Amino acid sequence: MLTTFKKYFSDFQHGVAYHVETATNGAEAASVLRRGRPDLILLDVQMKGLDGLALLKQVRAVDRTIPVIVVTGRQNGRSISEALAAGIFAYAPKPCDFVQLEHLVGLVISARSAAPA
Repeated sequence: MLTTFKKYFSDFQHGVAYHVETATNGAEAASVLRRGRPDLILLDVQMKGLDGLALLKQVRAVDRTIPVIVVTGRQNGRSISEALAAGIFAYAPKPCDFVQLEHLVGLVISARSAAPA
């Protein structure tokens, strides 16, 4: 799992042993993506430097199959519709409801493990 929410998710306790990579900004996240493909990306739309929508476009140019959950406090309808058009798995508003987020992560992981190779 790759997330740009280092502050929120570096100690994310979800009851499942995931390898979590974190990035503090969009450029760092892009660098992590060049090293390998995560099973899931948790992405904030509003980041310093390379914003989340620009990063999402880069992700989709490389691999359209990586599930992305957008978590953001920015309630901008245009941003949300752009993210949805780019094929995100889900949108979750901040502040995060960690039970809901854990459920979304579980749905992604179980769907990916059930998919034929």
